[in-house]
Amino acid sequence: MGLAEDGKMPPAAGGNHPPRPPWTGQGAGLPRVLAGLFLAGSLVAGLGGCAPRQTADPAAMAAPRISPEALLAPAGGPVAAAAFASGLARADYILLGEEHPNPCDHLAQAGVLRRLVAAGVRPAVGFEMVPADYQDVLDAFNAGKLSVADLPHALSWKKTWGYDFALYAPIFETAREYGLPVFALNAPSGLARKVGRVGLEGLTPTERAALPGAILPPAPAQVEELRELFAQHAAMLEKAAKAPADRDRLADFLAVQSLWDTQMAARAFLARARTGRPVVVIAGGGHVERGFGIARRLAVFDPKARVETVMPWRGGENPDPAQAGTFYACPAVHKSRLGMTLSHEAPAPGQPAQALLVTAVAPGSPAAAAGLLAGDAVTAAGSHAASSLGVLHTAAVEAAQAGTPLALTVFRAGETLTLSIPLAMPATSKK
Repeated sequence: MGLAEDGKMPPAAGGNHPPRPPWTGQGAGLPRVLAGLFLAGSLVAGLGGCAPRQTADPAAMAAPRISPEALLAPAGGPVAAAAFASGLARADYILLGEEHPNPCDHLAQAGVLRRLVAAGVRPAVGFEMVPADYQDVLDAFNAGKLSVADLPHALSWKKTWGYDFALYAPIFETAREYGLPVFALNAPSGLARKVGRVGLEGLTPTERAALPGAILPPAPAQVEELRELFAQHAAMLEKAAKAPADRDRLADFLAVQSLWDTQMAARAFLARARTGRPVVVIAGGGHVERGFGIARRLAVFDPKARVETVMPWRGGENPDPAQAGTFYACPAVHKSRLGMTLSHEAPAPGQPAQALLVTAVAPGSPAAAAGLLAGDAVTAAGSHAASSLGVLHTAAVEAAQAGTPLALTVFRAGETLTLSIPLAMPATSKK
């Protein structure tokens, strides 16, 4: 597959961590690799983005009302300005994990940038969301030739990433306000998908030359997590597979994941070399947590560099220090591409004790067409009680496999309703 034969690599900044269950936030990034391997894209849009499993205690999912700019130490206490300046502000790379559909996470990431500037650091900013072949667009933005409003069209954002650009606009606006150069980190358009179908050996010489020379493998502990994640989605992916029947799908998945993380680390290293600035990386939590993913590869490309990691914390018990060095507190919120935004918070008076609150519904969206309203309380998705946002993912996958709409049980004004939201299925004629 083109992976380095020696799986042993120097530990990422922060040292070795014992195995533990993977981060369970939605939109962590890893399932997008699954989507890139096998899906034409319409199914992913219908599901609102696949996500790792949710195993967290539902009672701990509602975070306290803390500003998204507030940073927390692993012990749970706030990170004071002096501690921030002596910690994150001294790093060569700061990896900011996220749940892609969570608006609060992106506000928090923009907040970290502002705090860095206040501490006298003006970093470069790298985006997982932008393929490397769109760097010329970002160069035009850096030169002041494009506005933030120009970027969705110029970057083909809806096609190349899919999550609403408005989620990421605060980060680009902060970069523009403070003159922070921005960089594209992801593989050139379509190459990760092609690797998933035909392997690295199936790329043309020109395509292979656009990728890092050595694709660095994941840590053994992460391989087991990726194997489990792949198994959870295997049945659905078989139906939508575009790869030849004789391909080892798991091996291809691991190759794409390794490509993705290696590419982002290599591009972040390039951004630092070109600008002489520290680099803030905006990426899914699955690429950041526990020193896996990007940090592990940076330990090879830039072994003397100091790497810091920041991850979301959803409330409940204190953050897990093995997950990241610093945390920002944001409630569990999911902005689905079905057009609904849901939050897992403490129930309001008169609402069911176990429910997901619909905070917004986009006009003209599938959710709106189904009759969902802001203020509704979703008590079940499919056959699953709405104990966490991850239930939506589980129910959507099951509905997609069965070829049926996503059924939501909704509590509204003292009545219980059942609403059905059709899911778009992969187009058989594309890619």
